Amino acid sequence: MNKHSGRIEVNQGLKVIAEAAAAYRSAWEAACKHDKIDPDARFVVFSDDNPYAPFIGPALQRYRETKAAYEAGGYVGLKLS
Repeated sequence: MNKHSGRIEVNQGLKVIAEAAAAYRSAWEAACKHDKIDPDARFVVFSDDNPYAPFIGPALQRYRETKAAYEAGGYVGLKLS
């Protein structure tokens, strides 16, 4: 049995947020690269055959929800065993 300090593990929550941000950024950059678009562009329209575009929305939603839960004091990335 593992002993826990009883403190909320803040670093774990930040790690989960960083992972969600990296997943979003990865999908964004892959979609931009596929359509030869500058990833820093403010407005883009992806081609219909872009295989990466469908992953951008869910990745961004996960990032926003994770960050909002963390900022609201939720237990982001906490796994109970």
